[in-house]
Amino acid sequence: MCQICRKFKKGSLTVEDAREELEEQAEYLSEDHIEEIEEMLFQAEDTYDYIQERKKQIADEDSLDYEEYEDRYMDDDGLPEGSDKYDLEDEDE
Repeated sequence: MCQICRKFKKGSLTVEDAREELEEQAEYLSEDHIEEIEEMLFQAEDTYDYIQERKKQIADEDSLDYEEYEDRYMDDDGLPEGSDKYDLEDEDE
């Protein structure tokens, strides 16, 4: 796994930063790996765009602004209410 993939999957690179690093490092990567990185970044963008669009749709349906939506439908961690969280402490008990 290259540095771009490792940093992006770890969350220390945004899509934009990963694209910049890809431009800088493209000459050192194989064409196949460049395609894999681009696909990973496109998927991340699509997922983010979908989530943002869906939040807007729900807020519009409920006549809420974004902050009201966050208060009503998201928990303190910014996750949808009722989402499954994996808690290591629960596993030990």
